[in-house]
Amino acid sequence: MTEYQNTRTSFESRLAAIEREIDNVARNVTAANSRVRKAKRSAQTGSMRDLSLAVEDLAVLVGTAHNIIAEVQSLCDFDTSDWIASGSYQKELLELAADEGFPMIESDGRILCYPTIVQLSPSDSAVLLDKKKERGIRPSYLIRKLKDLSQRQVKFRAEAFIEALVFAYDLVVAEKKRRSEAVVKLQEIYRVLTILPSSRSYSKSEFVRDVYLLDQSGITLTRDGRKLKLPASAMTRSSGTMETVAKGGQVKLYAGIAFEAIS
Repeated sequence: MTEYQNTRTSFESRLAAIEREIDNVARNVTAANSRVRKAKRSAQTGSMRDLSLAVEDLAVLVGTAHNIIAEVQSLCDFDTSDWIASGSYQKELLELAADEGFPMIESDGRILCYPTIVQLSPSDSAVLLDKKKERGIRPSYLIRKLKDLSQRQVKFRAEAFIEALVFAYDLVVAEKKRRSEAVVKLQEIYRVLTILPSSRSYSKSEFVRDVYLLDQSGITLTRDGRKLKLPASAMTRSSGTMETVAKGGQVKLYAGIAFEAIS
């Protein structure tokens, strides 16, 4: 058993080995093509010595290519779905991201890295990037892609989101018989926003990411003239905190929310 056939070896190193072997195949095929052309010219002219040498070289090159391809096939005989499901892939991805200084954290069964939410899909041997399927899962490739996404302009409808928040906030305040302008837990807001079956695919990770994007947008006023407050208080040290990754890479915690009338 080679180093790369050991399932404890990283997925990244296995793919790097496959890439190197495919390069070796390409070099052998290029050399074999050269010998094919030489053999054909020799057959056309009747240069039997050159023909015999070209055919001998061709046999060695084809045989070598065949052996390399067999090794590649062996390296490809790997249960990617099981690797992802076991948690090994996620661990490897997070470790490589840390090595490269790219902030990623695990939260609520997902991987967070501004502004993208990564969800693993073992059955498809794929990942979901903000619910869009991505089959390119080599850790180094995926991190490059996520880095590129982190540099793009985020499309976010802050005005619509703040109105959804204040609607849910009013329902929670009424339900809990709280005073007007009271601070309520963001988890209660999330619960209201996902009551309908059609909205349950909206994960907590997406919700708190959107709260962060709203926080960064500068939009604080609702249509009815109330101001959004996201107070940092002792509540953020309770079990009701929600976390996301900020643009600068630090972990950002949220817990409470309030809407205050402007006097």
